[in-house]
This record gives sequence, C-alpha cells and structure tokens, in this order.
Amino acid sequence: MANHKQTCLSATERVYHTRTVDTLVCYHREMAKILMNSEYCFPKENKVKKNDSDNLETKIKNHTIEKKAVDNAYDSILDTLKQQNNYAQSDIEPYFSHHHSQVMQLAKFGYLSALAYNSDNVFNHHSPLQIQQEKKIIDDLCKLIGFSSKDAFGHITTSHTLACYEILWALRNLKTLPMAIARHPKSRDLVADKKAFELFNMSISDILVMSEQLNKREIFDDVSYLTCRGTGMTKTMHLGKLLVPVSRFEFWKKAMDILGLGYDNLIALPIDGSFKTDTEKMRSIVLRLIEQGEPILGIIGMLGSPSYGSIDKLKPLFELRKECEEKYNNSFYIHIDASQFGYMKSLFLDDNHEIIPYEILCERLKKDTPLLELTPEIYESVTQLSLADSVSFEPFQAGFSPYPTGVVCIKDARMSRFLTNPPRLCPEQADGVPEIDGIQSAPAVASMWSVHQLYPFTLSGYGKYAQIQWETRVKLEQFFNQAQTFEKEGEHYFIRVLSVSDFNKLNFAIVKKGNTCLETQNNLNKAIYENLVVKSHYRQDLSLLTLCARNSDDAPMQFCRECDLGKNEWETIKHLSLLQITIKSTQLVDKKQIEAGYQYIKKIVLSALDQ
Repeated sequence: MANHKQTCLSATERVYHTRTVDTLVCYHREMAKILMNSEYCFPKENKVKKNDSDNLETKIKNHTIEKKAVDNAYDSILDTLKQQNNYAQSDIEPYFSHHHSQVMQLAKFGYLSALAYNSDNVFNHHSPLQIQQEKKIIDDLCKLIGFSSKDAFGHITTSHTLACYEILWALRNLKTLPMAIARHPKSRDLVADKKAFELFNMSISDILVMSEQLNKREIFDDVSYLTCRGTGMTKTMHLGKLLVPVSRFEFWKKAMDILGLGYDNLIALPIDGSFKTDTEKMRSIVLRLIEQGEPILGIIGMLGSPSYGSIDKLKPLFELRKECEEKYNNSFYIHIDASQFGYMKSLFLDDNHEIIPYEILCERLKKDTPLLELTPEIYESVTQLSLADSVSFEPFQAGFSPYPTGVVCIKDARMSRFLTNPPRLCPEQADGVPEIDGIQSAPAVASMWSVHQLYPFTLSGYGKYAQIQWETRVKLEQFFNQAQTFEKEGEHYFIRVLSVSDFNKLNFAIVKKGNTCLETQNNLNKAIYENLVVKSHYRQDLSLLTLCARNSDDAPMQFCRECDLGKNEWETIKHLSLLQITIKSTQLVDKKQIEAGYQYIKKIVLSALDQ
C-alpha cells in the first residue's frame, strides 16, 4: 500500500510540473494507468479460487473484451470532460481570474496529493494528518483575526453556509442556558438575584462563566436537557431578535427557519447611500428594542458584502454593545461574516502579526500603490475584528482555494460545549465533535493547508496579494470611468460603475445612451450575461447582480439617476441588474492588461447585441 501511495503522489507531482490547464484530466489519466496495472485494484491472491478463464485479472492482462470495454468507457469519459472543460473558455480569465496563479496551482496540488492518500475523500477526526493540518489553518486564522489561539476554538466546515448556521446553533443553545439554570434545583442559586429580563440579556462571557460553575458541580449535562436542546423552543424561551444586514436577510432567514427561531425574530438592518449598514438606524433599532423590553439575540456585521463589496463600519457596532452593557445592563452577541474580505486583514499586519499604525500603513501603501486610498473607517473596521465573538471565512472568495469549504473561529473555546450532544445513556460514546456537519473533505483541507504554508498572513506575505487585487479593481474602475462610448448599429453605449466597493469587487451596468427605461436597461444587462453563459457554458469571472428593495432598500435609486433613467423608474420597477467582476488575480497587471479586460467587456456586449 505504501508503494501505491508513493506512486500516486509521484503521479500528482508529474501532472503538476507539466503546468497544463487540464490538470484534473491529466491526473485522472495518470491514476488510471497506475490503478489498472497495480495489485491495489487487482490482487493476485483470491480467497475464493476461480477458473482462470473467469478471473478478472486474467481477462484484463489478456486484453479480453472487459479490458477493451473499460478502456473505451474511460477514454469516452475523459474526452467528454476535456470538451466540457475547454469549451469556449472566456478571454478574461488570464487577466482577472486566479485559476492559473501560483497560489491556485499550489492549492490544486495539495488537493490532488491528499486525494491520492485519502481515496474516500473525507475524514472525521480519525486522521492524524488532517487534524494537524486543520489545527494549523485555525491557528493561522485566529492569529489573523487577533484571537488568542489558546483560548479560541475553530474548525473547517464543508461550506461557509454551514459555518454561519453553526454559529447561530451555538448561540441558540447558549442563550437558553440561563433560563434552564433558573429551573434546575441544583443551579437556580446562581441566578437567584436576576429577573427574567436580565436572564434573557446576559452577556456571553457571563453565561460562559456560569457554564464553568455547572461543570464544577457536575450538572452541566443535566441542565443542558432543560435548554432548547432537550425541550425544544418553548414559549418561555423567547430569545429575542437577530439583526442582520438587509443584503443578507434571505440567507439568515433560512437559518432562522432551520433552527426553529422564526422569521418574526429576524430584523433587517437598513443600508445608507454608500451601501453599508446604516449605523445610526442600527443604533435606533437597538435602543428601541431595549426600551420595549425585547431581548437581542445577536447582530451580524459584514466585512465585505457579497453583493456590493462594501465593508460595514464595525467600530460603531462594538461601541454600541459596550454602551448597552454599561448603561442598560443589556448585551448581545456579535458575529462578523468575513467570507469576502477576511483575508484582507493580512494587509494590516506587520511581520510580527501586530497591527500597523494607520499613518505608517498609509505611507507604505502610497509608496507602493499610489492609487489606493485607505479610509479611517475601513482601517478601524478591519483592525477591530478581534472584538467580535466569532468570525467566519470562505477561502474561495479570497482566491486561495477553489474547493467548497468554510471556516468558523470563535473567540471563547467554552462555546464548543454548546455544539456537542451531552451524554445520557452511554457517556463513553458521547458525541464529542463540536461541529454541525461532522466530516470534512480531506483534499480540501490539504488544499487550504498547502496555501497556508506558502506565505504568512502579513503585509509582506499574503498582504501583497490583497494589495494587488485591490489595486487591479481601482485601475479597472478608473479605466471604465474614462472609456469612450462604443457604437452598435447607430446606438451608443457606455459603462456606468457603481462606486461603492471597498476591495476587489467591481459592479457596473451597460447603459444605452438616450434610454430612460429601467426595465430596458435590466434586459440589456441580463442578455449580456446570458450570452456569456451560453458561449462559455459557465459564468467565468463575470456574474449578474440583482439589487432590489428586499436586499438594498432604496439605495440603488441614486445610481439609476446617474444612468440617466426616468425620475420614477426605480419606484416603479424596484430592481436593478448589474454586472460584477471579482478580482482574484495574484499577478500585477499593467495598463495593457487593463485595456485588454475592457476590450473583452466591450466584445461580449457587442456580441450580445447581435442576438
């Protein structure tokens, strides 16, 4: 078996060093040669003695019909895969995508290497190698956030969605603990001096301290059965409202449904004209809930909106919680969704993983990339990430790993108690895995681990890549704004950029000069996107973004006016279709490449107009 693994790894290395685009197909071809000729698939010794003429190994070695059938089927599959993967690939990929970068090649190499060693593709905490790799990843990300790796807890999930659901699951279980403590005869003395309203609004740290006391009394498991985990959500377990940015309302709405918390307990936080959560309105909502005696389950902050690419002002959020604790004896949980720009914090750390002072960082950025302008609000939001109770990441969004994974990091490891099933009948077989899905993809973990070995998450490490992505977006946005109109059959078109992105997302619309109808403009941009999908079989770097009243309030109204649309068009249609590019390239781009990217956009626009 050892020789087999070494051979598989050697095959992976050979494929990787060829640096071909069709890496996966090459890898499969190499693996097929190994497996078809190895004892791993066709052992020489069989427990049941069979006639040589019926022996599968003999048939294959003698090139009988079974061998030909296998070869023909395999060749057919490979040919189909190759045609699908290479069919009309878009020209934009070499300029703005990340699929051929050195970082991505390393991620693929890590994935394929682990796939050779883990043929079942998963591990469930029984693989020492994957456990070590996961620990390394979590330690790196906790250090990036500013959490203490000794006190924090985290792990890799199969998707960022599950990472967020897991946070809400733990929070639900945690917030019902004070009421359970009050009901249990051996623990009610811990909360004897508290009223019901105070039990609903206890701080996370106070609840965790009480959970420690329950452990000392050896009654934590018994009390846990009096929480929603044992009794379900009852009328007395009113956990209050979860406040989320309006752009992620539908995402968290599904989570509230799954966990039985109810749609009515979800409040959408409005956004301002810059497409960030309106901090003044958020403050008003929080204070009004406190005045009404309504508990607050938690607030979700965004370090990069998936829709607009804007970073919320997180400092006012942390200050608001501190004010509520000091003035009103009321606290709430804060989770930061850093799926989009979490890795961007590398840009703010020196080689000792200390935060670089604002003035010094601005000077360095001005020297290296004069186009970049770092505002105090963004600096404060990113550098105060450590004040959150938990942070979630999605490696794919940073352009580091092309495989579906999510990461959840929790500041206080004691919260992991609320993610495990308490033992009852067989304590020695209790569920001790503090996570929602239980297994991960071993190759995906290895892919992330490989990337983490390349550079540290500092300004001189992956911060350079963040800088390149940010700068490329700024250059492309400036080029779009300065570009001349282009003509098709007597009609003139131009690009209008929605300038709200704070990092690597670029949102824009193709506008027909003289058009005042929003529906016509939306149909034009949808046609452009669909034309690209049809020709490429998949979206590539260009995606379609739809803004509506449900995910953007009335913030797009001003952009509609900038597109010279009718005065009341937004009030009538209430949705806006945009095209979006997410810059994930790790290579510096010059003016020539930026212009090539613009010419590509122009080309697909003109192509769509022919349809």
